Amino acid sequence: KIVDQICFLTGGGCTYDGDDMKTVHAGLNITEREFYGLVEALVRALDRHKVGLREKNELLAILAPMKKDVVTH
Repeated sequence: KIVDQICFLTGGGCTYDGDDMKTVHAGLNITEREFYGLVEALVRALDRHKVGLREKNELLAILAPMKKDVVTH
């Protein structure tokens, strides 16, 4: 569902019908290190596809507020 959510959040015309991030990640005990590991993997994927720095930063700024609902441990 992460693709649908990113598409929705960036105005790509997709619909995200999943639960909110707090509900989805409750009880998973995700650490800050794990969260940033996902961010690093996302940045590497964007780099592989030659996404520009401005666009990468815009996407990360959209996703950053979710950290408080994902990191629970």
